Amino acid sequence: MFASTSRLLDAILAVAVVIPLSVTGIFSFADSAKAESLIGDFQLSNGFTTSPSIASSLVELSATSLIFSPQPVTPISLSAQTGNFLAFNTANIGNIISFSPLSADNPFLDFGQTLIPGIVQSSADTASITDGINIFTLKSASYALKQSGQNIAVDVALDGFFSSGDETKSQGAGNLTFQINNAQVANVESILSSGGSVKNLAFSGGLFTTTSIPEPATLLGLGMVGGVMAMSRRRKNQDNTINIAEM
Repeated sequence: MFASTSRLLDAILAVAVVIPLSVTGIFSFADSAKAESLIGDFQLSNGFTTSPSIASSLVELSATSLIFSPQPVTPISLSAQTGNFLAFNTANIGNIISFSPLSADNPFLDFGQTLIPGIVQSSADTASITDGINIFTLKSASYALKQSGQNIAVDVALDGFFSSGDETKSQGAGNLTFQINNAQVANVESILSSGGSVKNLAFSGGLFTTTSIPEPATLLGLGMVGGVMAMSRRRKNQDNTINIAEM
């Protein structure tokens, strides 16, 4: 009886010591990830450059790629931001998406601030949107053409992950959309399949975060707590069995 009670007390003491440390570690890592991960959503639209020359941000569609201009910096304006994205009003979009096989100018989006959302007025405006901090990396992309009245709606599906300043990652997805006016899908498909392209298209879209990618230390902490609790249950069951038998 005393032996079983002693084992139970040992188990309780072990759990009392280990669980607070493990849980503290988990909440510490979880709070850090929550604080630093880019979480939320936003809408985007083509921006505008005034220097070194005046140019609107546009996209060119071919059968195998999207090419954004002007280069090397293609500003886009952010709006309707939520979460961490409220800290940004502008981003630089990667200049090229190549389809099948996929390759892209990554980071595909580099978030920052300009004096006027989406407008680059001087080289100073590009500092935060070309620094490789707070970015979206593209992992997959595909596009589809759909007839919409006398126009063609082009939808580009995007999937990848956001990285914050401390490289904490969160999964993300979204779309780019644009129109080809006064055109039929069959005619545009013929142009694209023959190696041609459709140029000077304004674009818009939106992206959002889906889930945070857990840090390895967080997963380790969860495993430790699970193991300790399982050990506690086993010892408790053994002790209960001994006590019942002795009674």
